[in-house]
Amino acid sequence: MNKKSLILDYIVTFFLSFALLLASFLTTKNISANNARKELSYYGEEVSKTYRSETDKDVTISCFSKIQDIRISIFDLDANVLLEINQLDKNPVKEDRKKELESHADSYYYKDSLTMGYSVLYFVKKTSVYYIRVGLPRSNVEEAANLLLLYGSIALVALDSLYFVYRYFTYRKALNQLRNEVNKLKELSPHPNALAVGNDLEAIDKGIADVSLNLKEKMESLHRESLKVDYILDSMEEGLLVLNEKDQIILINKYALNILSLEKEDVLNKEFHYLMLGEEFKNKIQEAKQKEYLSYDIERKGRTYELLLSLVPLDWLGKENIKGLAVLFLDVTEQRMNEKLKRDFFQNASHELKTPLTTIVGYSELLSNSLIKDKKERKKALDVITSESKRMRTVIDDMLSLATLENDEKPTPLAPLNAKRAIEDVVSSLSLIAKEKGVSIKTHLEEVTLNILPMDFDRLVRNLVSNAIFYNHEGGHVILRLDSSSFSCEDDGIGIDEKYQQRIFERFFRVDKSRSRKDGGTGLGLAIVKHICLNYHYRIQLVSHIQEGSKFTIYFK
Repeated sequence: MNKKSLILDYIVTFFLSFALLLASFLTTKNISANNARKELSYYGEEVSKTYRSETDKDVTISCFSKIQDIRISIFDLDANVLLEINQLDKNPVKEDRKKELESHADSYYYKDSLTMGYSVLYFVKKTSVYYIRVGLPRSNVEEAANLLLLYGSIALVALDSLYFVYRYFTYRKALNQLRNEVNKLKELSPHPNALAVGNDLEAIDKGIADVSLNLKEKMESLHRESLKVDYILDSMEEGLLVLNEKDQIILINKYALNILSLEKEDVLNKEFHYLMLGEEFKNKIQEAKQKEYLSYDIERKGRTYELLLSLVPLDWLGKENIKGLAVLFLDVTEQRMNEKLKRDFFQNASHELKTPLTTIVGYSELLSNSLIKDKKERKKALDVITSESKRMRTVIDDMLSLATLENDEKPTPLAPLNAKRAIEDVVSSLSLIAKEKGVSIKTHLEEVTLNILPMDFDRLVRNLVSNAIFYNHEGGHVILRLDSSSFSCEDDGIGIDEKYQQRIFERFFRVDKSRSRKDGGTGLGLAIVKHICLNYHYRIQLVSHIQEGSKFTIYFK
C-alpha cells in the first residue's frame, strides 16, 4: 500500500460512511413522517369525538390547547372557520379553503402555511357537518431526522478523520518494519548498494523485487550445484550412502540403489532398515560407531561387494560436532575371485611339485646312504628321479607359460603363421605317443594364415591333441580340421561329464587325477588353451559326452 492507496482507502471509507448516514437519515425521516401521520390522524379522530356543536367549543379548547405544536382548525362545509386552537398571532390570510379541504378530505398533505409562514403537514377529516384540519410543523416532523443528519455528519467527519490517522500511522509503522526487513534482505545480495533506496513503498517494492531476483539467482545456482553433485555421485563407480546421527539415510547415489534394487524415494530420509541389509548391517553400524572404521563383504545379484563403514562429520548439514556414518560399496567380485584363484593356484602348485619332489628326495637319500644294493634297483631309482625331475620341469614350464599368457606378452605387429604346417608339425611330434597309445590321427586341413605367435599356436594345438590322445582308448581316433574360420580337435575317447565341463579350463583341475599324473599331465594344459584364446580374442567351444568322446572347436573370428 502506498500513499495514493491510503487516500483512496480513506475516500472510499468516507463515501461508504456517508451513504450509510444518508440511508439512516432517509429511513429516520420516513419513520418520523409515518409517526406524524398517525399522530395527526389520532388527534383528528379525538377532535371529531369531542367537538359536535358550538356548545363543545370550550371543552375542545380545554382539551387540546395544551398540546404544543399541534394546530387544530374546524371549518363548516363552506370552509368558514368555526374554531382554531394554537393559532399564532398573525393576521389570517384569505385562502381558497373549500377547494383545499374538499380535495384533501381524509388525507395528508404538505402546505406552506400563509398564516404561520412555514411548511405544515396537514390531515383533513371530514364529518357530515364540518371539516377538522390538524396540522404539525414540518420541522417537528423531520426534527429527529435533521438531528440525526447533523450529529451523524459530525460523527462521520470525526470517525473518518480518526480512521485516516489510525490508518496512516499503521501504514507508517508497517512501512518501517518492512523497510527494516528489506535492509536485512539486502545483506544477502552481493551488490547491496545497487538495490533501490527510498522511504516510500515504491522504493521498498523495488528493493524487494531486486532482492527476490537475487535470491532467485542464488536458488538457481544452488539447484545447479545440487544437480552437479547428484551427477558426480551418480557417475561414481562405487555405491555411496550417508546416515545421519539418527541412522536415517540422507544421501544415496544411483550405484548403491542399483546394487540394493531400491528407488530413491523409498529410502531417502528413512531409517537404514529400509535398505534391507539384515541384522548383520545393523550390528556393523554399531561396531563402526565404536571403532570409527570397519569393512565386510556382502553378496548381491551374484556379485561380491565390500562395504566400508566410517564416521564422517556432518558440518555440511550445519550440524557442528555431530558425526554420521558413510557407507561405501566396492565391487570386489573379480578381486575376490583372483584371490581365490591365487590361493587355489599356490595350493595346487605346491601339491603338484610336492609329490615329485618327495619322490626325488626319498630316492636320493636311499642312494646317498647306499641303502639300495641291487644294481637294477639303483638304475630304477635313478630313472624315477629323472622322470619326476622332468615332470617338475614340465609343471614349472607350464606355470611360466601360463604367467606369460596372463600378462598378454606378445609383440605387435604379429608375423603371419602358416597354421596348416604348424598343425602338421605338432601331429608329427606326437605321432610316436599316439602309436604307443594305439590312437590314430586324421587331418582335414586347409591352407590358412593366422596372425599369432608360433609358440602360442603350438601350445594351443599340442595341448588339445595331447589330451585327445591321453584320454582316449586303444583303437581310438583323433580328427583335426582347419579352415579359415576355425580349428577343431575331435576324439572318440572317454568324454567329459557335463558337470565338469565348466571347470576343465581351471588351473590344475583334473577329471581323473590318477590317470592324468600317470600320463604326465600337469593340469594346466586347458588353462593355457583358454588364456591363448583370450589373448587373441578367439572363442572356444566344447561338446562332450561320456564314453562318446569330446570335440574342442576354436573360432578365429
